[in-house]
Amino acid sequence: MINIISELFRNFDAGLVIFDDKFNILCVNNFIRENFSLPPGKNSLLALHDEQAREKILKMKEEATSYGQSHSYILKIFNGQHHGEIFLLGKVFLLEGDCEYKFLALLFDITFLTADKQHRILKIPVYDDETILFLEVKEIEFFKAAGNYTELFCNEKTYLCPLSLAKIEKFLDKNQFFRIHRSYIVNLAFIKRLLKEGSRYFLLLKSRQILPVSKRKSKEFLNIFGLK
Repeated sequence: MINIISELFRNFDAGLVIFDDKFNILCVNNFIRENFSLPPGKNSLLALHDEQAREKILKMKEEATSYGQSHSYILKIFNGQHHGEIFLLGKVFLLEGDCEYKFLALLFDITFLTADKQHRILKIPVYDDETILFLEVKEIEFFKAAGNYTELFCNEKTYLCPLSLAKIEKFLDKNQFFRIHRSYIVNLAFIKRLLKEGSRYFLLLKSRQILPVSKRKSKEFLNIFGLK
């Protein structure tokens, strides 16, 4: 994990926020000062964000309290300094020793990975041993749910992404990707053949992988290709 964090620091602008158990901001680094308006007298981390971001911050603190560190989340934040939105890959750690009951939020700016006005993700962060790679979304064959993480199949290799399938789905191009099952999102460009066994449908991909199409999604999927 230390090597992965170091890799993120080398490739991205990073924000650091230390806050207490009641979400009072204790200190921030220059990246936060330069990119966010911190109103005088308002030092509550939650008060600075909208409802969606607050829910994610609450979840990260809860996970850090229970496990020492949270899962990674994508936060969409309004940038008061430049009057636009920025996307952050956030992770919260529970501090120890003299800093007991205090938390460190690491926030990596991944805005450049999103496309213009539609905010579709162009690259996905994945773990590759002790480093982080950024895969071109168009080259990913399919996504598979793995708890709060997601497995990606790309160029004959499986990678682990620190984001959940539901989070990734929100940023994908709906014309290129389709949620065929609660556990799978497929890249339509990689479908080779539609298979049917009884009333069930399956997809044969170019890599020879076979994915299930859920009954709930089958009609919508078939409609895309004018088959039903």
